[in-house]
Amino acid sequence: MNTQLRIFGLTRSFAFFLFTTVAASTTCFADFTGRYCELEGARTERGERVNGECYFYSDRYGDLEGARTESGESVSGECYRYSGRYAELEGARTENGDRVSGECYIY
Repeated sequence: MNTQLRIFGLTRSFAFFLFTTVAASTTCFADFTGRYCELEGARTERGERVNGECYFYSDRYGDLEGARTESGESVSGECYRYSGRYAELEGARTENGDRVSGECYIY
């Protein structure tokens, strides 16, 4: 009986290890090509809010799509994925050349 309990305990421990390993690595090894992220807290250097999305053309980098300031000025640039679910804007600028900074959440 004691041997059966040991085997059950080892099996349960292995199953838990396997589950946590797969769950933890899913985001790390996922390919984000073709996915989108929504801008969060993006603002121009003058403080104007920027809304829009970024489309990932590779696992780490993407291009802004449909990004605009509150006043309607278009914004272009890239986003760089630095974690499993977040990316930051890189080289983003308005039509008038104002720098834009912020993050986006990958959905």
